[in-house]
Amino acid sequence: METKTSGRRKRQDSADGEEEADLRLKRTAETKAATVERLMRGLGLQDGTSLELRLANLSYLAFLLSKGISGELKKHIMSLLITCVGSHPGQASVYATFVGLLNVGDFDFVSECLSFMLQKAYESMHTRDWSKCRGVVHFLVDLYNCQVIPSSSLLNLLAVFLKECEALRDPDDVVVAAPQTRRDWLAYCVLSAMPLIGKDLEGEAAFEKLMVSLQIYIKKRCAMHTTMLSVWRDLKQRDYLELLWQQVDGLRQEHWAEPEHQLIPRLYMAFDETLSHGQMHYIRDFQLAPHEQGCRYPPPRVCFRIFSYDSVGEIHHLPSPVRIERHLLEAQIQDMLHSFHKERRICADSLLGYAASKPQLPVYHCIVEVILGEMLQLPTAQWININYGALLVQLCKGQPDKVPQVVVQAMDILFNRLGSMSVACFDRLVNWVSHHISNFGFICQWSKWAQSLPSPIDPSASNLQPKVVFLRELIKKCLRLSYQQRIAEMVPDTLAGFLPPPTLPHFKFVDEKLPGAILSKSLLEAMRSKQSCPEMISEIISATTGIGPLLKINVFTQNCLHLGSKSFSHTFAILSKYHSVFKDLAAGDPEKQLAILNGIFDVWVASDQYKFVVSEKLVKMEIIDPNSVVNWIFDPMMRQELTKMYVWELLHSTVRHQKRVQHAIEVVDVDDPSASDPIVKGILLSIVQRFVKTLSGAPVADEGTEEHYWFQWVLGRLQETLFIYADDCKT
Repeated sequence: METKTSGRRKRQDSADGEEEADLRLKRTAETKAATVERLMRGLGLQDGTSLELRLANLSYLAFLLSKGISGELKKHIMSLLITCVGSHPGQASVYATFVGLLNVGDFDFVSECLSFMLQKAYESMHTRDWSKCRGVVHFLVDLYNCQVIPSSSLLNLLAVFLKECEALRDPDDVVVAAPQTRRDWLAYCVLSAMPLIGKDLEGEAAFEKLMVSLQIYIKKRCAMHTTMLSVWRDLKQRDYLELLWQQVDGLRQEHWAEPEHQLIPRLYMAFDETLSHGQMHYIRDFQLAPHEQGCRYPPPRVCFRIFSYDSVGEIHHLPSPVRIERHLLEAQIQDMLHSFHKERRICADSLLGYAASKPQLPVYHCIVEVILGEMLQLPTAQWININYGALLVQLCKGQPDKVPQVVVQAMDILFNRLGSMSVACFDRLVNWVSHHISNFGFICQWSKWAQSLPSPIDPSASNLQPKVVFLRELIKKCLRLSYQQRIAEMVPDTLAGFLPPPTLPHFKFVDEKLPGAILSKSLLEAMRSKQSCPEMISEIISATTGIGPLLKINVFTQNCLHLGSKSFSHTFAILSKYHSVFKDLAAGDPEKQLAILNGIFDVWVASDQYKFVVSEKLVKMEIIDPNSVVNWIFDPMMRQELTKMYVWELLHSTVRHQKRVQHAIEVVDVDDPSASDPIVKGILLSIVQRFVKTLSGAPVADEGTEEHYWFQWVLGRLQETLFIYADDCKT
């Protein structure tokens, strides 16, 4: 009996021991995977980590994996590899070095990695993840530098990317009816990689053939977009691909001399002896994902420059715009922006860390220039304005001794160039400057800017010169972010006239002699009573005789706004309470809806913000139709308002709201074609027609006159509208 019990205990102890051993192995594997992930993700961060520490991390990572890689860990590493390369394309070199070190001891795994990355390059084109695909291309290029793939394989791969560009040379050899934006992107992928391999491959026939193909493509492609996409009318900005070719070609003429200050990250050079022991891998035949109808490629761009000798004088060690060093600096900054734009603190830390690693270069100037270039990019910025503004504020707080001075310089340059700035960039600039200075006590170059205004300035007059309009709108925006007294204390006396009057409602029916005053008095008494309800108000309006329906609507609107004038919350509450009355009075009738909008204008004549916010609210409550807003904005009585920002904020807000509504209908009634009625396209067509009619009716005016400025402002707003809704307007 004791023998049987002892046997059971031994078996139980053995089972427990095996289970404990399995658990330990599992924990070890999980710990190893977590360590690998932490180190791999850390390799791509530009957070000021020293070169020595990055090299040490690379060495430790390679050592950690040198004793064998399990099946699950292999999958995890490959998944991390494509994530990191896709998220940090500018750091592809460090990940290629990591794979090169693995290749020394595990040829088969690296072969799997190579096949995996090539497959991901194809998939990323299919899924339109252009940044990831470019990162993979640069990763493969650096695998050549890490002695993982031979030059023949690499050059064949790059030739595949340029094949469609070469088709332009022979019209009978067009392989695919792809747009120029696709060919531009393919050319950019190859051209941007040339500085990485030019020194080693100079003179090789296949490499020189690639350079000739690029040169011919750049020369023959159409670059008519540069004028349209330039931020300034009198300053033509260079096409990004043409400028990159000039920068790369300049490097070639210098026999691919290595740019100074380690602008090309080459961590693999520290492991050159180790990497030489790895075996070479040959890339199998690679094909690009074919062009698909409707596929959207990265749009054409122009290069944004504000820091030049003409604008601020000489900036010590700032590379010339035609030098490859300028491109390398900007490319790293753009990669960090795109990687971390959703996390402003991480993004700011990465940018400041990068600047700290290049103390001999004016990296802060480049950072500010790139961010502002992205923000003011035409036709539209990639992200919302606050994204760029919040990042610049974070940079100023992170490096208060250096970045704020650069931002102030940039503001001055942009202010001085307002005379030729595209109107499509104007609102973005006003919104950014107002947000930025609101974070720093509204301290700004107020006095300096005031001195540069044309003299004399009559603030009460309708002066439409760009600098005057900018300051007027900037002060209005600052008032939205603060209060009247605070802004009045900050602006100099010379700009005091630009301050709008205090935000007070104008209720004209206090004059009992005015038509509608009797109805107004009756409505006020009823609306203030505790028994007030929509039905009671409707009965009073219906029972009133002697005045027309449009005046009744105007009176009711003004009464509502007068009673709710204490705050936006009070206004919204009273509009919600009498929502049914508004619907009964004006539903489906454009003329009656116009009477509501005129009522808003009458009460809040001195406040652009209230006119915008209340009108927008009525559109969202479906009291006002979008077409009624369009008709109101382009009504002759609103002619002078067309140079003010709030009008266009309202117009674009209205169109966006209608697009959301239409999208919701399409989602609900996906099988009903009638549900996708092109209401938005009808509104946009109406807007464009009204623009044309308004501009056609404007008198011919001499340059520099108010009429000339008015025409330029409205024409610029037409261009802005076409930019914003380009995809909708195409059809």
